[in-house]
Amino acid sequence: MGNVCRLTRCKLDGGIPIDFRYGRPKMRGLFEEDARLQRLLGVEAALARAEAKVGLIPRDAAAEITKKATTKSVTVKRVEELEKDTRHDLMAVVLALTEACGDDAGKYVHLGATSSDILDTATALQLRDAIRLIDEDLDGLIDAFASLASKHKRTIMLGRTHGQAAVPITFGLKMAVFASEVARQRERLREATPRIVVGKMSGAVGTGAAFGPRAADIQTAVLADLGVGVEEAATQVVGRDRHAEFIGVLANLAASLEKFCTEVRNLQRT
Repeated sequence: MGNVCRLTRCKLDGGIPIDFRYGRPKMRGLFEEDARLQRLLGVEAALARAEAKVGLIPRDAAAEITKKATTKSVTVKRVEELEKDTRHDLMAVVLALTEACGDDAGKYVHLGATSSDILDTATALQLRDAIRLIDEDLDGLIDAFASLASKHKRTIMLGRTHGQAAVPITFGLKMAVFASEVARQRERLREATPRIVVGKMSGAVGTGAAFGPRAADIQTAVLADLGVGVEEAATQVVGRDRHAEFIGVLANLAASLEKFCTEVRNLQRT
């Protein structure tokens, strides 16, 4: 994300596929402005707690930062107001949280971090929660296909090759094929998740120099607190191959779902 991006870029205004017709409330909710802001604030709070744990900042300051790191204290509206001056999405969040915490605790907000530490780790939280929703849906879809496979294991139907009539099969077999394919897609998603749900807290060039000698401990503590993996080696950002892999897994899954839908349509023909 560049330094002129707005927090409001996440607003669902009809230009995103999950909005309107194709979106579900739970999934849309993960990517709305308030949800994105809360995750950014959550990362800042986790950073403060980790820094207090190693003695870099006072524990009282970490407690105050954690208390104020909510969208009730730091609102989207206030962040937007500050961003008009900062022209930097994350810096506006930092200033708003600093403002909410007051002088004593506010001076410790974002200490040692770079914007991408917060942005990329917040993205990891969003992807983690999105994957959980997808996984739950795949569980339900597998169960539905398996149930149909069992119910119709003796339901005879016309088999086809190249769209032409062939020898008979059962509808149950067709559903079993679908169930097996979705199970493989679910396995791919689960296998890839540890590589996808990864954050970082290692500063502007990945060395953690701004955090001092306990930099590695701070990063480990932050990401353990949040429940995401640690980037093995990074400069400014989490490796984008991780996000690309997620897109690839979703594309593979989407291809399967499209195939199922097309088959259902074809089965309605004579």
